[in-house]
Amino acid sequence: MKSRITAALLTLLVSATLAVPAPVDAATSAAKACKTNNTKLGLLTALDCVPVAEERIGGYDRKLFKHWVDANKNGKDTRAEVLIAESLVSVQFSSTGKTVSTGKWLSLYDGETWTKASDVDVDHVVALAEAWRSGAWKWSSSRRQSYANDLGVAWTLRAVTDNVNQSKSDDDPTYWLPPLESANCVYLIEWVAVKIRWKLTVDAEERQAIRDGWLDARCFALGKPPVVTVKIAP
Repeated sequence: MKSRITAALLTLLVSATLAVPAPVDAATSAAKACKTNNTKLGLLTALDCVPVAEERIGGYDRKLFKHWVDANKNGKDTRAEVLIAESLVSVQFSSTGKTVSTGKWLSLYDGETWTKASDVDVDHVVALAEAWRSGAWKWSSSRRQSYANDLGVAWTLRAVTDNVNQSKSDDDPTYWLPPLESANCVYLIEWVAVKIRWKLTVDAEERQAIRDGWLDARCFALGKPPVVTVKIAP
């Protein structure tokens, strides 16, 4: 009798074990999300997609990133394409028809509005020198050109106030965030999105600064916090 009861209990135990679904491998799931286009990720989750590595020191030259090319041969270089895309009104061109002269641009970094293109820089959100230090040093010249002229998403390049962009230089968020504090959340989102898109790295100090900047600005408490959209560069 005892053996029958024991056997029955073992059967129930095995059945119950089989009925419980296997736990999802969170690490595998997260790694897949980091590589799946159009996935939406919170900032802190997205930050885990970016490898941590020491920066490459030395060797950078801006000439290694051929920029402001006319990739689609329509007579407008990358700078012009960004100015056209981000202008709040129809732009006007110079007499050549190739250079944008006027429009209306709202600079994310300081909230200023400009109508003369000469007052606006097209900023690489992750500066060319920073990209170099974070992995672009080992890219081919064509890959660096693709990065420098990336029109595939709206967050690699931004039209911003020229002197604010110049004050940013090639700093990462450890040393520079937009003077308009309300822009910090979007800026950090775009920074991480670019790093994911181009498979760049962050250094440990940079990673901590991004995390601290997000928490200090209480971005998570916004009614609808901005998210990172995964878009891997071709």
